[in-house]
Amino acid sequence: MARNVEFNEMESIEKAMNVFWEKGYHGTTMQDLVDAMQINRSSLYNTIGDKHCLFIKCVTSYAENAIKESKIKVAQEKSPLQALKNIIYDKAAWVVDCEKGCLGVKTIFEIAPEDVEVRKILSKNNEIYINFLTEVIQKAIDEGELETTEDASLIAEYILTTFTGWKQAYILHRDPIKIKKMSEYLIKHITN
Repeated sequence: MARNVEFNEMESIEKAMNVFWEKGYHGTTMQDLVDAMQINRSSLYNTIGDKHCLFIKCVTSYAENAIKESKIKVAQEKSPLQALKNIIYDKAAWVVDCEKGCLGVKTIFEIAPEDVEVRKILSKNNEIYINFLTEVIQKAIDEGELETTEDASLIAEYILTTFTGWKQAYILHRDPIKIKKMSEYLIKHITN
């Protein structure tokens, strides 16, 4: 029976995450959450905690799932350079296809400046993703697929920062062709 409760909690967290994603932390009420999760308020408080505790679980789950998905895709590719290109192409496609934007980026601007706990989670996630990208880039360098004198971690930070800029550009201009061209340019810049 415990596994069923755990499954329901994860399902509820995903529903709550979608509310936070759409309305933001400050714009989301407890009523929005209990309505979306289809549980009563006391169940929410007894199993997960208050709004902030739930938000922490949502942000943590979002971050863990994003890195897990990327790692699975990279593990399926024999060429580390092709894996890196796939990460870049996938992010460009996601920027265009995901209307909600990035929950992590939204959270950075909305509450991370004032919420130390949230900032620590996002900072840790950022570090994990940069380390992951660094490993892929370093492997491409070590295998001779990528020739560069730059440090792999600097390239990884550059790529991750670029992804954020793409979302901003897409929100402002709604030009999917421009995002595709920017992804091609990023790959060209890294590989030349």
